[in-house]
Amino acid sequence: MTFNTAAATPVMLRNWQQVVDKVDFAFQPIVSPHTGHVFGYEALLRRWESAGFTSIQALFDTAWETGNLHSVDMMLREKAINKFARLPGAKRLKLFYNFDNRVIKTEDYQPGQTAKLLSDAGLERDTIFLEISERHDISNAQYLKDILVRYRSQGFKIAIDDYGSGFAQLRAIYECEPDIIKIDRFFIDGIDRDRRKELFVTQINAFAHMIAAQVVAEGVETREEFLCCRRLGCDLVQGFFLAHPSTELPEQTDTIKIAADLAADNRRQTQRDDDVVRSYLLDTPALTSDINPVDILTYFQHNPDISLVPVVNQNGEPLGVVRDSEFKSFIYTPFGRELLQNPANRTNIKRFLRRCPIADIRTSLSELLETFVNTNAIDGVILTENGRYLGVLDQSALLHAVNERNTLNARDENPLTRLPGNSAIYRYAANALSNTRKRRFAVYFDFDNFKPFNDRYGFRQGDRAILLFKDILGKVLSQNDWFIGHIGGDDFFAYVQSIDFEEAVAAVKRVQSMFDEQIKSFYDAETREAGYLTGKGRDGVEARFDLMSVSAAIVRIPPERCDITLDHVSIAAAKLKTTAKNSPTRFASAYYESPDVPDNPSQAST
Repeated sequence: MTFNTAAATPVMLRNWQQVVDKVDFAFQPIVSPHTGHVFGYEALLRRWESAGFTSIQALFDTAWETGNLHSVDMMLREKAINKFARLPGAKRLKLFYNFDNRVIKTEDYQPGQTAKLLSDAGLERDTIFLEISERHDISNAQYLKDILVRYRSQGFKIAIDDYGSGFAQLRAIYECEPDIIKIDRFFIDGIDRDRRKELFVTQINAFAHMIAAQVVAEGVETREEFLCCRRLGCDLVQGFFLAHPSTELPEQTDTIKIAADLAADNRRQTQRDDDVVRSYLLDTPALTSDINPVDILTYFQHNPDISLVPVVNQNGEPLGVVRDSEFKSFIYTPFGRELLQNPANRTNIKRFLRRCPIADIRTSLSELLETFVNTNAIDGVILTENGRYLGVLDQSALLHAVNERNTLNARDENPLTRLPGNSAIYRYAANALSNTRKRRFAVYFDFDNFKPFNDRYGFRQGDRAILLFKDILGKVLSQNDWFIGHIGGDDFFAYVQSIDFEEAVAAVKRVQSMFDEQIKSFYDAETREAGYLTGKGRDGVEARFDLMSVSAAIVRIPPERCDITLDHVSIAAAKLKTTAKNSPTRFASAYYESPDVPDNPSQAST
């Protein structure tokens, strides 16, 4: 049996069930980059070759051309839903199903069948996200709106797949307000090395949050892409870096370890934002979506200080908000109260439900502030933890939180570079060093020949050299969750535990080489040509000094030790820096061995 031709035959029409029996679905997790928590799984069709097709698209095209698309799609939906229902914790997860939007054009299309399939599997309607691919022409805003209205009216969620790859117009997306926008893999591939892709994804995040949609970065394949997508504000991520699609059901569906580990590293750096946000979070009681609208009036009467109330589903996931002003405006219209008390309307809360931006509690204050600005979020932002409603952050609370964060940071920042100063470095290191990790590296940077430069060109130019180095550190080390601090003067500190030693060394040497090249422009032409300047050293003796450079010492911290402090590491680094400064490469590394002796000199690599 083969289906590689477009011609419809009775054999084809009779054997679609055999086709569905032969194919299978693989599941790939969609994960929060802030926590590693699994949000849901995308169902991806597999083994179509065994049914005689050259591709997934060929299967659906043949079904469409033979007039069987709707019946075939429903059989596939049933198979995907029933397999998804066998996942551990399926009721708290979301199923992403790729929906061919040509289905609603078929003559035998009937609404309500998906709801029955979900009910039979013991799942709620909002379990499923129907993915509409932009690869099919959805540029007709009215057509797309018809699709969304049809499925939203049945309680389903909508995701726009492959965003940026095809025909869709921004107006269509803007008017139809999907629940999720999935950014096409093209824009994620190498995003950590492509500024234009960064800008594109940043704008899509801002646009999505403006219409209260979430963003999924598709096709994340490297740690650097993962970290970049998280930094740019993507709400969810999906790709080979986290997990390959698998037809085998996973044993647990709570978290993806590699994402959870990276999230834990990031939380130690952003703990201050987290703590401040929680302290200002409004713990506004939420209503469930099955509440009688009459009881909403009672809620507002008992809570006169609350201007909006969040609405959640049976799993505690936010659906939107009901505004006090709009609700009461309806009540006070002619026959408003009578309409509300009408049994036909008493269970319908949808007419009062409004979309509201949603963010994870671990989202940085800077990103939350950007969401407020981009969305003109008068009501506020709903904050969640592991996808469940946590509270509301309104404008007043956000401004107070930002002010407190800035005040706390100002106390700990170096006034010149605005990098974390000594107090912040000690606080961070105390957390990082108290946990055993497979890979942990502390790096100390120290300028060479800084004093002669400062004497010749002045303190202002010396400050500019320090700011240049700070910018280079930010550019090179920002992609791998490095912590960067400014100890003072021309001394800097960096710490990382998410990459291999070879990667850490490569990053440090790149910092050094970039500084070597860029600092040359700070000297006059004659000095650059000579390659040195004459001046007095710290001992007051006149001598020749090479152009400024940076020495770096990497202390490799044993993974099993949790009794090491930053003071211990600093002592080890001070001795190791001497080795680095006397090396032609101005670089040295060694394993930390004891509080008093950083290493056997023979172990230091230069």
